[in-house]
Amino acid sequence: MLYSAGFEFEYALVTESPDVGAGTFRDMGTFHDFVDLDFDTLQRALADGSGTTDEDLVRGDLGIKSGYWYLEGDERFDADGTFTTMLVKGVEIRTPVCSSTTEAADRLIDLQDDISKRLAPIGLQLGIVGFNPVREAYVLDPPLNEWERAMRAEHREYDHAEVSNLSYGPDINLSFPGFSAEQVVEVTRRLTSYSPFMVPFSFSSPFHAGRAWRGPSKRTYERTWRRVAARCFVEPPAGAEPTMVHPPRIPREEGRIEFKAYDAFLSRDLLLAGAALTLGVCLADDLPGLADKPSRDLHQRAATAGFTDPEIAAGAREVLTAARRALTERAGMRDEVGHLACLDQLLSQERTPADSLLDAYSRTGLMYHPEGLR
Repeated sequence: MLYSAGFEFEYALVTESPDVGAGTFRDMGTFHDFVDLDFDTLQRALADGSGTTDEDLVRGDLGIKSGYWYLEGDERFDADGTFTTMLVKGVEIRTPVCSSTTEAADRLIDLQDDISKRLAPIGLQLGIVGFNPVREAYVLDPPLNEWERAMRAEHREYDHAEVSNLSYGPDINLSFPGFSAEQVVEVTRRLTSYSPFMVPFSFSSPFHAGRAWRGPSKRTYERTWRRVAARCFVEPPAGAEPTMVHPPRIPREEGRIEFKAYDAFLSRDLLLAGAALTLGVCLADDLPGLADKPSRDLHQRAATAGFTDPEIAAGAREVLTAARRALTERAGMRDEVGHLACLDQLLSQERTPADSLLDAYSRTGLMYHPEGLR
């Protein structure tokens, strides 16, 4: 096996209005989130899904993350620490460990179809967007109690819920047999360094508070300097950045590299292209940049200007060229090389997927991509 792969993909939940206008009707639809999504209703609809017996899955201690899909949101507890509810932002699908990104994408689509059938009886569908397009802000109601504040101070995964409960995106998970712990950490630092030049290929959050935002990625502007761009799971070496390097929680997690900075991809082809780019950067020994924390300046420049910023465009060309070269030099990577072609087109046209969302919005009024990945 050259590598193993898996995807985690966050979807919004939406309700579509019927299209009745023969091209003239603006189908506004309804975007649902923590304001009107009921946790208990959704839990019942999604209960007993596939993957509950997969021993390669990391499971939460609340029983929510028990299979290949689960609700995503902000967990709330009472003053004694008893779980009370979740303020739901959407659903997440995670694939089993696969032998290639193509296999992982196929499994994701199959699981997407399964969960869509579960959601249909309660009137919900899957939508894709990188950042909540309708809310001005995420405000905890009621405010955190003393137990919740103490718990969140101890567990860093709860940091910046004001951003994470508004944002949607994939995690690209890769493992390379034979990589030492030092190699895994180095690759994670490389991904962190080159993240600002990789993420524009995924941008899909050009909306905020019910209108077009001033750039292609509100998500990246707010998120990818507050939270990690990439992380890995090995025994942390001395001096390792604690938010980036984590001890494995289960044996199968040893050596896993997780790239977390992409916006939500709008299509299967773009997801595979982004995964191939990530894979190529991991293998590109000629990319010298290393970083322990993502650059706020570069990510925010990318988020507001995309490929029209000359430095962002030049960096994107560098990583795309290096990734293609690294994949081409390795046997068995022909499919992965082919996936990169659509990224060349975006870069040459100085477009990001957010432009396609804005184009569709001008015709339909929708601030998200409906019906999931296709």
